[in-house]
Amino acid sequence: MSRASVFITQILQFVSRVDNKYKRMNSSERVRIVSSGNSTLPRPGFETLRQDDCADPDSDVSRGVSLVPYSLVSPQRVQRKRPVLISPTSLARTIIQKILNMGGAMDFNICKPDVLTKEEFLMRQRLEPIISSREKHTNTYEVVSPENIEAVAAKGKHCLLEADVSCVKDLLRREIYPIIIHIKICDKNIRKLRKLPLRVDSEEEFVRVCRSRERELERAPCLYVCLEPEEWTGPDDLIRVVKDRIQEEQRKTVWVEQDLL
Repeated sequence: MSRASVFITQILQFVSRVDNKYKRMNSSERVRIVSSGNSTLPRPGFETLRQDDCADPDSDVSRGVSLVPYSLVSPQRVQRKRPVLISPTSLARTIIQKILNMGGAMDFNICKPDVLTKEEFLMRQRLEPIISSREKHTNTYEVVSPENIEAVAAKGKHCLLEADVSCVKDLLRREIYPIIIHIKICDKNIRKLRKLPLRVDSEEEFVRVCRSRERELERAPCLYVCLEPEEWTGPDDLIRVVKDRIQEEQRKTVWVEQDLL
């Protein structure tokens, strides 16, 4: 047996012994190694490779082993209904309204925002994370905080959020684990959305924004669901698929990459 075979066998035995599982992100190829207790793992990559093996291009290790970086994640099992974040944000309001207006909406709700003056809003920003906000009237703001989201979860419902994906880290730090649904939009499937009341300058700009949101999600500390163009045929079918995926994700374990928080 070659040294490379022995080395790989030892790694597999070690992984099996500590009961680690490998997870991949949606579209990147980074391997995530999951912590199953207090044991620690070397970072980054396999540091046990001898330098002489790596330096020799003709060695069995160099020829037969292709290593990729990994990151440590921890599992979270959530019993409460998790909030739902729709991406891209420009689709969120329309999809949320359709979910609430269609049958089977008993498991969903939106959270009631706090109404603050400008002075109260600025003070709240300094004291705690704000998940989303908008100026309602002059000197008046509607603000959604983690407490608003938890109030919906306490009633056994998914909180449908109209917020930017940048809020994900703030949610995770508060031990609120969102279900992130990203709807992949491209030149071929954008025509399916023309019946929806979207406020966009142009379809080309909308596609560009959607792609930038997907790149932003790649840096999120948790996994997200990506709905491919071929998974739905029109607006009503899209709502059905979104609801089905929310139910699927609720049953899953959440994997959080602690180093990114």
